[in-house]
Amino acid sequence: MLMNAIPILKEILQALKDLYEKGEEHVIYINKLPITPEDRELLLDVLGEGQVKITYSSKTQPAEWKETGIFGVWIGIIKNRDDKPVLETIEITYFPKLASAQKEDVQESIKYLEEKISEIETKLKEEEKNV
Repeated sequence: MLMNAIPILKEILQALKDLYEKGEEHVIYINKLPITPEDRELLLDVLGEGQVKITYSSKTQPAEWKETGIFGVWIGIIKNRDDKPVLETIEITYFPKLASAQKEDVQESIKYLEEKISEIETKLKEEEKNV
């Protein structure tokens, strides 16, 4: 029995329009909605499959995002340590936010690269002295 597939599809359509016209992104938390197996089947059938898949390999919270056949619509699944889904989303965005680099991670990368470059420069200077 279909309960929420059509309203969810309409929400996706409006969110796509908002993304295109206003740049606004939207997230639908699927596992927080009462959807039947028939709803899920219809949603997956209408949305189809895209060509991009993003996998976040983490021991504590592995995640996966798949682009649907509708550009700008992504299905995301975040799992727990036991590989069981804890959060399922439909993200209407150009690129899933949770899959993108986080500001703290970029800051950590800056520190790492600064240290590595400094180490290499120091090593090169030492080698030049010994030549």
